[in-house]
Amino acid sequence: MITNESIHVGYVKVEAILVSDKMLSYFTLINSWGIGQCVAIFGLVVNVLNIVVFVRQGLRDPVNISLLGLSVSDFGSLVFFFLANLCWTPSIVKLDLPFYPVQLMYFLAWGHIVFTRVTTGITAWITFERCLCIVTPLKIRSIVTPSRTVAFIIVIYIVMFSSAIPVFYATRVVWLFDSSRNKSILGVARITHNAYVQKVAFWINNVLPTAFFIFITICTVILVKALQKNTKWKEQSVSSQKRASTASRDSKVVKMVTIISTVFIACYTPGTVLFVAILVYPELAFGGKQKNLVVAIFSVLIELEGINSSTNIFIYLTMSSKFKSTCYDIFCIYCNKISQRSENYNHQLTD
Repeated sequence: MITNESIHVGYVKVEAILVSDKMLSYFTLINSWGIGQCVAIFGLVVNVLNIVVFVRQGLRDPVNISLLGLSVSDFGSLVFFFLANLCWTPSIVKLDLPFYPVQLMYFLAWGHIVFTRVTTGITAWITFERCLCIVTPLKIRSIVTPSRTVAFIIVIYIVMFSSAIPVFYATRVVWLFDSSRNKSILGVARITHNAYVQKVAFWINNVLPTAFFIFITICTVILVKALQKNTKWKEQSVSSQKRASTASRDSKVVKMVTIISTVFIACYTPGTVLFVAILVYPELAFGGKQKNLVVAIFSVLIELEGINSSTNIFIYLTMSSKFKSTCYDIFCIYCNKISQRSENYNHQLTD
C-alpha cells in the first residue's frame, strides 16, 4: 500500500529538470553560434559606421555626443558578444588552445553585461534630455550642455565598470593542470566566498539598470504623449514658417529618441522580468536546480541585447536626414578614392 507520505516524498523526488544538458547544448549552439553571431557581426559593422558619422558631424550638440556614446557602448557589448559566441563554437572548443574557451566565456559575458549597462544609462540620459526639452524648452541649452553630457557618459562608464570589480575579484584566471593534455591550461578559479560576492555583484548589476529601465519607460510615455500633443498643435497652428520648421525638427528628434527607447524597452523587458523572477524563485539563479533553463534564457536575452545594439542605424537613417546625408558623403568619398586609385593604376599600366 502506498501511503500519503510516500506519495509526498515521491513527488518531491520527481521534480524534473526542465532543460537537460544535451538540450541546452543544441539550443545555445543554434542560438549563439548561428543567429547570434550573425547579429554580432552585422552590429559591429553598423556601429563602426555610426561612430564615424557622429564624429564627422561634430561633437557640439549634446544629442550627437549621447548617440556617439551609445554607439561606442553598443560596439563594446557586441565585441564581447562576438568573442563569447566564438568560445561556444565546437570547432574552437576542440582546438588545443592554452586556455579553456568555455571558462573564458564567463569573463566575456561579464564584459558584455558591463557595456549593456552603460547602454542602459546613456539611453536613460537621452530620454531625460528630450523630456527636459519638452518641459523646459527655453532652459534646455543651459541645463543639458555638451560638457555635462560628456561628464555623465564618463561617470556612467566608471560606475558600471566599477560594479564588475567584485566579479573579477572573486573569479580569477589561473593555471590549471589538465591530465588529459599533460600540461597546464589557463582556467577559472573562484575564491572561498565566491557565492557571497556573486550575490552582491548580481544586485549591483541589476538594481541600477532596473531603475534606469523604469525611468526610460516613464520618459518614453511622456515623449509619446508630447508627440501626440505636437501633432494636434501642428494641425491647429498657423504660425510662422521659421517656427514651424524648428518645431518640425525638434519633433523629428523626439520621435527618433522615442523609437530608440521603444526598441530598447522591447529588447530589455524580458531581462528585467527575469531579474524579478529570480528574486521570487531562487531556484532560477545560476547555481539553482534549473540553472540550464536560466542559461538558455540568458542566451536569448543576450541576443535581444545584440539586436538592440544593431538596429539603431535603421532608426537614424529613417528619422535623421543629416545622418543619411553624412553617410552618403562618406561613401561618396570612399568610392571616389577607389575610383581615383583605379584610374591611376590603369594610367600606370598604359604608360
